[in-house]
Amino acid sequence: MSRHRRSGSAGSQDSRRSSSHTAGNAKDTKTSKDAEFYTECRAAYIAIVGNPQDGITSKDQLAQVLQQTGRNPSQKTLGKYWTSQTKKMIYDDVCAVMREIQPTTSEELMKAFKKMDINGDGFITHNELAKVLTQRGEKMTEEEVKSMIAEADEDGDKKLNYKEFCQMLMNTSEKCKKKTSERMERKDRKQRKNRQDSIDKPMPSKKDGISPRPAKRDTIIINLQPVSSIAAKVTEPRNLKSWHHTQSKGCFHLDEDNLLISHQYVLELSTATALWLTVKPLHLKPESGGKPSPDISVYLLRQNDEAVVGELVTYTHMKNQQKYCAHRELKAGSYRLIPMTSGCRFKPREKHHSTKGQLTQKESDTYVLTKQFKNALTDIFEIVDLDSNGTLSRDEFNLFQLHTSGEPVDDDAWEVVEENFELKKGELTRKGFMDLNQMEANDVEGDTDDLWVTLHSMGFNNRLELDQACPFIVDLYTDKCKAHVRALPLQKGGVTLEKAVCAAIMSAGEPTKVKGSKEVALHTQTTDARVSIAVENQGSSNISVQLNCSRSTNCTSNRPDLMYTVNVPARAVAVGQHLMPQDETRDWTVKCAESLVS
Repeated sequence: MSRHRRSGSAGSQDSRRSSSHTAGNAKDTKTSKDAEFYTECRAAYIAIVGNPQDGITSKDQLAQVLQQTGRNPSQKTLGKYWTSQTKKMIYDDVCAVMREIQPTTSEELMKAFKKMDINGDGFITHNELAKVLTQRGEKMTEEEVKSMIAEADEDGDKKLNYKEFCQMLMNTSEKCKKKTSERMERKDRKQRKNRQDSIDKPMPSKKDGISPRPAKRDTIIINLQPVSSIAAKVTEPRNLKSWHHTQSKGCFHLDEDNLLISHQYVLELSTATALWLTVKPLHLKPESGGKPSPDISVYLLRQNDEAVVGELVTYTHMKNQQKYCAHRELKAGSYRLIPMTSGCRFKPREKHHSTKGQLTQKESDTYVLTKQFKNALTDIFEIVDLDSNGTLSRDEFNLFQLHTSGEPVDDDAWEVVEENFELKKGELTRKGFMDLNQMEANDVEGDTDDLWVTLHSMGFNNRLELDQACPFIVDLYTDKCKAHVRALPLQKGGVTLEKAVCAAIMSAGEPTKVKGSKEVALHTQTTDARVSIAVENQGSSNISVQLNCSRSTNCTSNRPDLMYTVNVPARAVAVGQHLMPQDETRDWTVKCAESLVS
């Protein structure tokens, strides 16, 4: 699959294979259960601070929250996050710190103690331990050391069985996390009961001598019908069949940090023309009627001669059957097409199945690709064949190699492809692609590590299911000239896409002022299948706004939780939440209340 990696010396080949294998493993290990992580964060934060809307005001508080989750950073490590300029950290800041600081493991503790165990008998004397703890690193006082040793030395023999001590520390950490979680659950149950009581309890009237006080209401309330029942809201141009047509596939993937990346495109127009732009999911297998497809939009921005991307021109948001469309008159020039999926449905998998599927099987003296692996390769070929002509050009193969191995296809590597595998009009055929992988399997005598690196990079799990990729098709129709479209390597949308999305949301209607500030406003955009909320900060100071959409029904968010705090720099706009229906066959309601976080 990565045939060109064999060019050059054997040593460089092994080095590249090792680095690719390491990258693949790193990607696997970074995939985590986000829901559990944020539950743990929230429980620890509430245990120390009390309310997620309140901020942490000291380094000691930060250390206490981290310790609640089994993290024991040194003062030096804490100093990286809580500097002399830090006045406060909000909940999301602390979650980000927890992402970077991993909990201490029993293996790490054992390794540290073994360095002190000179004779290797599994024990450390009190004097040895006290010497280390009071004279090295972050020094403890003699009283602190004595207290700790007294708790651990149950038989009083002046020796510490550090294996048992490590187990005691880990058990204590787990008990602490469990109690913290239980405390949060009790608090949540109490809050739910109070909310229900306030709903069931009749409002006081003036007869009772009490003026009724309305409860805090949601700023945003949007009732929406099932997406599956919505009819097309826009029709194709009448003479579309006579227009010039250009098509390109693309795909969303998650990088090693679980951040969204996708193909982008450069569009060149030689003259002014009308554009009909559509995007739809690419279904590699027949739809089974299961979970709905991720949402996909394409944002069209101006681009100058230096490839600097400018302002938003248009974006696909009008529904026509299963496509989302945009219709616009364009001037001659260069444009950038940036696909976007909100993240409401396309998210990191919760776990990797430990057992891997079989990729090869030995027959006589050769290794043959299994049927399941061939099916996966067929899907990969369909995704990588961006122009849908049934073959892979050097450019398409190069984009594939850049993503899976990080290396471009140079002249020598492409020459190897040309000399060994079937081509058609200078492009690699489907059979040639299969043969390339067959040769790879034979060359490494059935060692499938490199093959798995590529499969994981392309979004396959260990069961050979494509669950971490979202392929799509972009169609461009122009009436006056042929559109020239060039696909770019997979990359993040970054600040450019964020600004484009915010501009689209802000153009949708009048803003709503946030209570308590004349300089902060909410912008809401409602399409057939998505509600997007952006927060605009017109002031000169950075702000944090909590968007509480937890009262919404049949909704899923791009954020870890329906209650999320967004940080907005001075004189800037940031996306707060995207929301979509969990079940497209049912009504869905978005309810959101906002509050400034002090």
